[in-house]
Amino acid sequence: MREFQFVITSHPRLAFREAEKRVLDFLRRRLAHAGASEPFFTANRDEAVQAANRLLGTANHGYVVLHDAMNPLVDLDLVREMGAALARNAAAVATCDGAVPGTQVESVLSAARLDAVPTNGDDAPLRVRWPSQEQHNNQFNLYKYKRLKMFLGLEAGLQDMHAMSIDQFVAALESENVFRKLAAFFEDAQLIEHARCPHCDGRLVSLPVRMSQPFCGFLPSRRPLYHECERCSLIVASPALHEKDVASVYDEWDRQDFVVTHNNPYHAGAPRCDFDQIAEDLPRRTRSLDLGGGMGRFSQFLKQTYPEWSVTHADFEIKRNQELEAGGIRTRALNFLEEPIGGESYDLITAWEVLEHVPFHRLGGVLDNIHSALAPGGFFVFSTPDFDSPVCRSMDFFAACPPFHFLVFGERWLRRYFTQSGKWDYLAPRACSDFLDDALMWYDYGAKTSPSFQLRATAELLRAIFEQDPQSDLRRALLKKGLGTEVIVTLRKK
Repeated sequence: MREFQFVITSHPRLAFREAEKRVLDFLRRRLAHAGASEPFFTANRDEAVQAANRLLGTANHGYVVLHDAMNPLVDLDLVREMGAALARNAAAVATCDGAVPGTQVESVLSAARLDAVPTNGDDAPLRVRWPSQEQHNNQFNLYKYKRLKMFLGLEAGLQDMHAMSIDQFVAALESENVFRKLAAFFEDAQLIEHARCPHCDGRLVSLPVRMSQPFCGFLPSRRPLYHECERCSLIVASPALHEKDVASVYDEWDRQDFVVTHNNPYHAGAPRCDFDQIAEDLPRRTRSLDLGGGMGRFSQFLKQTYPEWSVTHADFEIKRNQELEAGGIRTRALNFLEEPIGGESYDLITAWEVLEHVPFHRLGGVLDNIHSALAPGGFFVFSTPDFDSPVCRSMDFFAACPPFHFLVFGERWLRRYFTQSGKWDYLAPRACSDFLDDALMWYDYGAKTSPSFQLRATAELLRAIFEQDPQSDLRRALLKKGLGTEVIVTLRKK
């Protein structure tokens, strides 16, 4: 590959935990092993273009490759094919379609055909189709801090990872030792296995992912992590973290992904913030508790909307939050798996996207704890992914968050479970959808990462449809039909 000169742009995210040096060094070793020239490293896109223009003006290289350091597992076979395609077609610029995200390059430029990087779209680049994502269905780029942690763990533990082809690398991910490290999020953690359904002892059937992995993309698709009970339809992760090690994965890498997100699903008009169904049955000075409340945004909404309420924000670990305190919101550090919540202390308890994080053998105890903490006739309202909905099943959304989600429910399973308990009245369920709230982003993501060009085209089409829905009429219509990624369940204590 001596004729290929790489120009590699770094990224500010790589500054986290000083990851940049290790990522760039990996790229340097990967390219050196393939026989490529020493790469040029640049800090931003403008510097990359300037460097590429200088290189195109020399006769030392046949091709200049523009590359992003956030895609460290560059597929060298793909780069060679892009160069060969340029030569066969006497073309100037080649891009690619269908590579595993994190293995593609931005473009390959032919020095024989160009004297400068193109700055307009007059000449469409030659597009090279590549089958690796269709074969493997992974996500190796580092645009999630969770994936950056996984990459660094793999790089430290896999001998000669820099020399592996993509097929060889995926085969290594499928090995028992590496797969278990991935399932444990590269923590020194104990894993548990489910041979049968923990609820009804039914047979478990594996659910392989087929349409990308948004967060933990290094999990091999041929080693399914989620399994559905053929008898009761509960879905469990197996292997899964032992409960004593759960806290280890809620670490700085996980928190950093939340630091950079700006999505807030708690606002007037949002389904989770609509209490019309139970408003008349709540006391004027409702005592509310939000479990697993994270940054406290839902509690802030409640206090601003119902200033007379006594609002408490709870999570396993509470750090001082002056904004919450100044707003009159109480805070509780509460491990509700171990500690009693209280005796008939609350009129309303909420838990948004929490129960799927609870190991199944703990679920009954958690629900009894919540039941005891509610006043007579009090309400427990929660949301969780709904596998019964096709929106949840699409794009493998149900499997988006291993190893954090132990369970995936369906609304029908939840209805049976709570009505059979005899402790709750099960009110009419409602749908909500983080996916549909951010549909343009999700379908744009699908158009870039789905395994086949047909699925990528379908995602492009759906994105175009949702672009014509600026007032969210289509989203509301889908939710009204119960088509969301999550279900909102409202229970009344008997």
